[in-house]
Amino acid sequence: MKEQYMRFGDFIKKKRLSDPRELTLKDMSERLGMSIGMLSDIENNRKKPFDSDKIEKFAEILGLSEEDKAKMYDLAARERNQIPADLEDIMMYDNIGEMARFALRQSNAGVVTEEDWKKFIREIEAKKRRQKSD
Repeated sequence: MKEQYMRFGDFIKKKRLSDPRELTLKDMSERLGMSIGMLSDIENNRKKPFDSDKIEKFAEILGLSEEDKAKMYDLAARERNQIPADLEDIMMYDNIGEMARFALRQSNAGVVTEEDWKKFIREIEAKKRRQKSD
């Protein structure tokens, strides 16, 4: 399945099944504190994605990277038609969020292009690399 079409349930099922501990639905549901049926329904995209507490717990149990955890937040938000829960505070209640919303609206209006975003991201990645090497 192409990454852009992946759904939350597909993602978490893939992560659970790829864990070397071979965690069953029962194992994972017990660790998350939910029923097997509910977890099965979420993995099979019949129920809404986890809330942020369960996303954090799932990521912790499997030792997922920050990138994978961010992907879970994004997929959950897409299915709920919401801002990702890990970004809500900054997007809605912080000056940085105000700037981000402005930039996104400019992008929506065609003022900011995809190439502008790519350049911005490359600059951020370069800054991150410089900070790591210091």
